Amino acid sequence: MSQLDVERFLGRLMTDADFRAGAAISLKSACFKEGIVISEVEASLLARLDFSPFSLIAEILDDSIRRK
Repeated sequence: MSQLDVERFLGRLMTDADFRAGAAISLKSACFKEGIVISEVEASLLARLDFSPFSLIAEILDDSIRRK
């Protein structure tokens, strides 16, 4: 995963509830749908993330920068 893909992945977790929910079900599928390229090792590492803090961040972001 490139640094750009890392930033895109983390940004989507913070701003897109649908992406966050999809990633919690199937990280690889959610990334594929968004064109975020991850390796098997990266998928394994990212799957260990607790997505709930990203939900908390999303709640405090202004609606104008979150996906609806």
